[in-house]
Amino acid sequence: MEKRQTYHHNDLKNELIEKGIELVNTEGLKSFSLRKVAVACGVSHAAPYSHFQSKEVLLNAMQNHITNEFSNMLKDTINACGDRPDILEHLGRAYVVFFMDKPHYFSFLHTQSNTRIDLSFNDDNSENYAPFVIFKGLVESLIAKADYPKARHKDTIIALWAFIHGITSLATMTNVYYDEDWESKITDFLRVFNCPLFEENQTEKVKGER
Repeated sequence: MEKRQTYHHNDLKNELIEKGIELVNTEGLKSFSLRKVAVACGVSHAAPYSHFQSKEVLLNAMQNHITNEFSNMLKDTINACGDRPDILEHLGRAYVVFFMDKPHYFSFLHTQSNTRIDLSFNDDNSENYAPFVIFKGLVESLIAKADYPKARHKDTIIALWAFIHGITSLATMTNVYYDEDWESKITDFLRVFNCPLFEENQTEKVKGER
């Protein structure tokens, strides 16, 4: 009872979300319930219902929480970098490190939630996965400055996203062994893939492909 009385209204809501993410990753969706989340938070079985009417509502809140945290981190990184020529490296590194710090976020978002990413590049992004829209917008601005062939824009953006996402997946998997430090090598990995795209000699090369 002592722990129950120390919770602030918003603190409990966030605690329910965080504990819910952890529970889904450790026990799966089938056994997930508001009652289990309440036990994990040390509150009464009725307490979660003051914030979430059902486990489905809580699951949606968990998904939105991770998506918003991830989106805000990407925006903050882009704003902090300004016009730096290596902004994509910084964004890619921030992407990987964000989920390395919270691997349960990555696992939940891409294996347990109903997150949907639209790669068709429709003009309406209102329903698309916000972090992808942010990433796409940055890469589009970079390849536009490099005068990159329009026909290759979509493939380039998807390939870059997949590359960074793949590194993140490896770095957050508990059954993957790597004998070097992931964080210190992220920039090296990204340079293997994306630096030639924005170098002057590469820009001249792709211009000749038109």
